[in-house]
Amino acid sequence: MAIAVVLLICVGVRRELAAALSVGDCVALAALPVTWTAVRKARRFSLLLVLSILAAGTAYIMSLLAESSFVVEDWARRVTTLSLLAVPCAVAVFVWGARRLGTRRAAMAVGFGMFLDSLPLLQTNSNPWKFGVGAAVTIMVLSFVANRRRLVQIVALLGLSGVFLVSDSRSTLAFLAIILGTVIWQALASWARWNVPTPRRLAISQIIVLAVVGIVAMAGVVIASQSGTLGEDAQNRTIAQSESSAGLLLSARPELGASWALFQNRPWGYGAGVKPRFEDLWVAKRGMAALGYDPENGYVENFMFGGRIELHSGVMDMWAAASILGGLLLLLIAGMALAAMMRDLGRLKATPWLFFAALTVVQNVFVGPWTVLPAYLPIVLGAAVLQPPLRDAAQLGIDGGLGDEAPSKTSNDVTPAGPSSDVVPIHASGSHVGTEPVPTPTPDSRAETGTQPGSERSRSF
Repeated sequence: MAIAVVLLICVGVRRELAAALSVGDCVALAALPVTWTAVRKARRFSLLLVLSILAAGTAYIMSLLAESSFVVEDWARRVTTLSLLAVPCAVAVFVWGARRLGTRRAAMAVGFGMFLDSLPLLQTNSNPWKFGVGAAVTIMVLSFVANRRRLVQIVALLGLSGVFLVSDSRSTLAFLAIILGTVIWQALASWARWNVPTPRRLAISQIIVLAVVGIVAMAGVVIASQSGTLGEDAQNRTIAQSESSAGLLLSARPELGASWALFQNRPWGYGAGVKPRFEDLWVAKRGMAALGYDPENGYVENFMFGGRIELHSGVMDMWAAASILGGLLLLLIAGMALAAMMRDLGRLKATPWLFFAALTVVQNVFVGPWTVLPAYLPIVLGAAVLQPPLRDAAQLGIDGGLGDEAPSKTSNDVTPAGPSSDVVPIHASGSHVGTEPVPTPTPDSRAETGTQPGSERSRSF
């Protein structure tokens, strides 16, 4: 158990070691001989593993071929290639650790690693909460309250939202508002004994509710930002972006214009560690200028293309490094994150830490840098691997715990998979992310444990 805690904490630490390699990547790669047993028969993991290996190989080979036409940074090639290989390895660490600690505690351990990694920001950054500390604390707090009553979760979400409100963090505040709205909605639905016959229908119904909550939350954050509630700097940015002819999203992320222009100019990408030429710089600036953004301010030269190609979009960063396969890998990651949230909505008690991490992943896949993603991927993709199919999600009346108890250790971490789940130990009816492997209950045992639909436990707030 102690080894699992240490591995999970290390995976959350992105601090660089020698040769620009991160602690998390090195530990995940080194631990694979041990953690492989936890994922070797998980079907959802297989496609992630194959795409990661293919993308890493493509990125490396393309960078070698580009050496005749481009300047290639060896350190950037090494870091990009190994970070792609480390993605499935870090997921294996999470799954392996979750089988010993419980999923909730595994997420908390990774969050603690992220917190340790963000501590230097307290001395080097004027807003450390916004740029790292806040996300790590949020993962830990939401993991801690995940098996508490909904009222405790609501209080925690309100407290975290208040801190982000005064920290000029628009997107994270919107995510917390979405999660808060979802928790409140599910509390009311449980109290009213809302009856949906199947987990699939329940998930679809809640996705519609979540979409409405999301639109309201994002609109509320924009209005609050424009009114100055989030600070003068956020107010000025939001007003300027709203008045732009490109619209709020595109003016807030002019890098999308550069990405599209570069894709049109060189659709096969560049390679890991490739530094752009003057021609590529000019193409990127032209794409940003088309959105009404003035690129002649040093941002493009010093930040986007200072050492390698960084397009402030995970999918485009990996397209540039690993061609189409890199883009497909990031789209798979986004799909797994969305699928994890959908399966979690097959019951009336969402997992707050999973939603926060998954929303962060989806955002950074499309409009955030690749460098933000590796710390969150073990949590989200590991949870996605551990989840049972939606049809096996907990029924409406079942309000199970969140997996504090670790499963008993056997000779194999994963038993042969059956037709209804990726990993047999977690396909038991009523299980979910945050619930550890339990024996499949019989009708008699279910009656004895009091977990049948309509029990008093399911109506607790």
